[in-house]
Order: sequence, then structure tokens, then C-alpha cells
Amino acid sequence: MDHATELTLSILDDKKAVSIDRFDFSDGTFIHPNVVVATAGNVRLIDALCGYLLEGYERAGIAIHHVEGTPESGWILLDVMSVAVHLFLPETRQYYGVDSLWADKRVETHGR
Repeated sequence: MDHATELTLSILDDKKAVSIDRFDFSDGTFIHPNVVVATAGNVRLIDALCGYLLEGYERAGIAIHHVEGTPESGWILLDVMSVAVHLFLPETRQYYGVDSLWADKRVETHGR
């Protein structure tokens, strides 16, 4: 696991994200070798988690490719090249069903 992914998992766990899952795409079927999906309990927390991640990447010198989504939409995507990070509100994560979509990938659950 690369540094960006380890940092992502650490920050999300420390800052109270739940259902933190890392999907392994190292087989080359996706542009990112790692995809992290985490849930935030409310709009304010999803916004804060995004801020903590961006701050952590900047401090570590990890390039941020782009950020999409808004806290109000219930979904934010952070693309830091080696890892794609999806932050969801519970109902949005359930609606998009990414856990089922990637059920064939090896998954590691972290944190709470």
C-alpha cells in the first residue's frame, strides 16, 4: 500500500469516518490501484473530512489531481493519482451502491 493510501486511511479513522473500506484495483482494471470509500454521518463531517484530507496531502507533498462533489450532495471525490477517495453520507453511499459494484475486488475494512 502506498503512502497516500496509508495517510488517507489514517486521517479518515482519526477524524471519525465510519465504514472505511479500501478496494484493491492493483490488477489494472481501474486507473487507481486503490479506492477508499468512507461514510460521514452528516454534511458538516463530510466537509471537514475533505478538508482534513486535503490538508494532510498538502503537508505530505502529495499532489491532488482534482476534487469533485459537494458536502450538500452527499458525495465528494478526491483524486490523488494513486488513490481515489469517495466520501459519502450514509444514504448516498447506499443509493450509489459502490460496495456492490466492486464486490469482486479484495476489500479491507479499516477503523470503526
